[in-house]
Amino acid sequence: MSRSGLVTLLTDFGPGSVYVGQMHGVIHRLSPGARIVDLAHDCPPGVVAAASYILMRSYVHYPKGTVHVAVVDPGVGSSRAILAARADDHTFIAPDNGLLGGVLAGAETSEIRRVENKDLMNDPVSKTFHGRDIFAPVAARLAMGTPLTEVGPEAEAEIARPGPEIDGDGVTGTVLIVDRFGNLITDIPRPALQAIGEPSRIRVRVGAAFIDGMAQTFSDVPKGVALTYVGSGDHLEVAVNGGRASDLLGIKVGDPIRAEKRL
Repeated sequence: MSRSGLVTLLTDFGPGSVYVGQMHGVIHRLSPGARIVDLAHDCPPGVVAAASYILMRSYVHYPKGTVHVAVVDPGVGSSRAILAARADDHTFIAPDNGLLGGVLAGAETSEIRRVENKDLMNDPVSKTFHGRDIFAPVAARLAMGTPLTEVGPEAEAEIARPGPEIDGDGVTGTVLIVDRFGNLITDIPRPALQAIGEPSRIRVRVGAAFIDGMAQTFSDVPKGVALTYVGSGDHLEVAVNGGRASDLLGIKVGDPIRAEKRL
């Protein structure tokens, strides 16, 4: 296993959060040489599927040996487990709530362990801030070279999450993320769209709107007009050229979206 000394943080704590700052402090205290990258802290609060998507689409851009910490954890303090996993020469620490599903489902090789070794955690451990007291110190020690086997026993991860539903006419999915530009990022992947047919023959229904044909980029449509396209994360997205799709269409995270063949 290679080691990069790099730790990424993905949370729903919000940019500039003191909680993120405390996690930085713990990692630097235990591993002064570690480099920390704030991948994102504006995940939709408590939306595990959105965090899973971001992690799955982001970790491959980091060097092998990176430790990735993901804390979107509505069940913090409950009986849910915390997992440390190694997949394709990257290490991940996340709650066992499906967040690692996308990463593990696509990995060629993986090892999963349940984080139980209290010697690797802060003392005491807060019931409501495992990010600081468990995730961060375990990440720091793994970044320093602590073997994965020391975090705890082998485990299985919750992988299955509700996803897009494919039927004979198309696919129905969900809006995972509304980004700062008001673009809608969905859980419908490129292959599901390809199964429907040619991009020009695809109709997307979002809210009360129907958008016919898929574009490649924003300038393919006039200013103020909505478009659909496959985004950089290889999933269906909806935008407005020069505007905000979330505002124009009245859409929020969790709303349904459907792609089907245009008659």
